[in-house]
Amino acid sequence: MAENLPITVGGEPSGAGDSYGSCAEIIGLELDILGKPVNLRIGVGQGQARLTDIVPLAQAVCTKITDAVLERIRSDGGCIPCRKGCSACCSSLVPLSVSEALRLREAILAMPESQRRLMQQSCLLVAQRILKRKPPKSFVAQTAGTSPNSLDEGNMVASWYRNLNLACPFHYKGVCTIYEQRPLACREHFVKGSARACKGGRGTAEEVKMPVQMVAALAQLASELEGTGVEAVMLPLVLVWAQENVERAKQTWPAAMMVERFVEIVKVMASKNSTAVITQT
Repeated sequence: MAENLPITVGGEPSGAGDSYGSCAEIIGLELDILGKPVNLRIGVGQGQARLTDIVPLAQAVCTKITDAVLERIRSDGGCIPCRKGCSACCSSLVPLSVSEALRLREAILAMPESQRRLMQQSCLLVAQRILKRKPPKSFVAQTAGTSPNSLDEGNMVASWYRNLNLACPFHYKGVCTIYEQRPLACREHFVKGSARACKGGRGTAEEVKMPVQMVAALAQLASELEGTGVEAVMLPLVLVWAQENVERAKQTWPAAMMVERFVEIVKVMASKNSTAVITQT
């Protein structure tokens, strides 16, 4: 997928820029995650950026934070059974930020036709099942993108979705077909304990709560830039939603301003949650 925003993270290009030397500005991100310093240098070029252009940066920050948290848990003797190929959580409700939803649509459209059609058909079938079963009344389903207004509502929607017993439309023959473009919610979802417990067997599994939920950070950024409410898109409805909101993918803002605000949001979230919380599931 072609990139138009010259942006580099930690010396590796995540946009069209070849090196820091081609960037107009270097923005630093320094975090303390469970006593471990997490630092990134972000090179930003001149010009405008779209919502989708911030996603590679969010993915890089997500990886840095999750690595720090998991390293701490393992050093304390904890077991993290999660790994590529495990699908125990692939029937859970996965929210995407507006930025991710628009970018995932672009990634899918760039795939070979046969692969693209298979994904579109799978999403359509799952979407039809979802729309046949009405979600809780307090959840505004017609937008396919409005976030619940409270933790209780969020839990209610998650429970409703779980009872639908739907497989992820991007999960095919035991493989995640969008693994490299998988949502941030998937990237930062880990459990501590037994893999059997995740599948309903014996043992216990505790969800690892990250100090920063990157989906929320991107959702807040999009809300501020667009002047809208905070939104989240259900993964199975992503192609339908993105098609209806394709014009939003064309809007642009100054790249440096966008990155600076994203960094501020992440720092504030991290300072409020300096210790990762592990909750029983």
